[in-house]
Amino acid sequence: MLKTGYNLTKEEIVKKYNVLNQRRGLGKEFNKRVISLAGDLKGKKILDAGCGYGELLVEIAKSYPDSHLYGVDLVDIRIKEVSEKSGKIAIKKGDIQEKIPFEDNYFDLVFCTETLEHLKNPDHCLQEIIRVLKKTGFIVVTVPNGTGFWPFLYLDSLIPTKWLRSRLLPYEHPLNTDQPVDTCYKYKEIIELICRNGLLIEKIEGWRYLRYLQMLPLIRNISPLAEWFFSKIRMQRFAYNLFFLCRKN
Repeated sequence: MLKTGYNLTKEEIVKKYNVLNQRRGLGKEFNKRVISLAGDLKGKKILDAGCGYGELLVEIAKSYPDSHLYGVDLVDIRIKEVSEKSGKIAIKKGDIQEKIPFEDNYFDLVFCTETLEHLKNPDHCLQEIIRVLKKTGFIVVTVPNGTGFWPFLYLDSLIPTKWLRSRLLPYEHPLNTDQPVDTCYKYKEIIELICRNGLLIEKIEGWRYLRYLQMLPLIRNISPLAEWFFSKIRMQRFAYNLFFLCRKN
């Protein structure tokens, strides 16, 4: 596991996020895959833990207007923007790795997407998510997978120039990231993080296999076929984006 920013205080982290306000999630295709994995959200009480600028919640609101949507984030500029996007979303300020500001057994479903890698204490965050989730509820977790950049993840010290490193190493790698806190997890480490906190993995899906190959024109042209092939032979270990549908143990 490679990590950076773990020495920063909460105040320093928030200050850095306030100057990273140009980042707006991973786009419609990512959100589509996340929502699809969650299943039917009609009438469900849903939390996005670490909701950022609310793109996922807005997409859910469009497809499931009768759902009950909530978000938690630490950064004021994000909270303000989410509130302005949709009156359907109830947004609260909170540090999800300390305490999620909702009562026990409150939600039918919790999303935590591309967030755990930016927390210094992801274990407690998962425990808090379990606390606020109903006994019959589900959790959708997504985490970037450093193993998706195999073998270059293990050759980082041999890769010359910043330009080449930016294409052959994960964004979460300390040599790449501009996030205040980032953790570059390997596939096995992600599985361990989820399972040691009392979650059962119901389903795993992968997206963007061997991500660095996307910079090659030929690979880009056959990308949908490559995605289909890798998913068929269950090679999620080499997918850059991992999607987990989980429930309480």
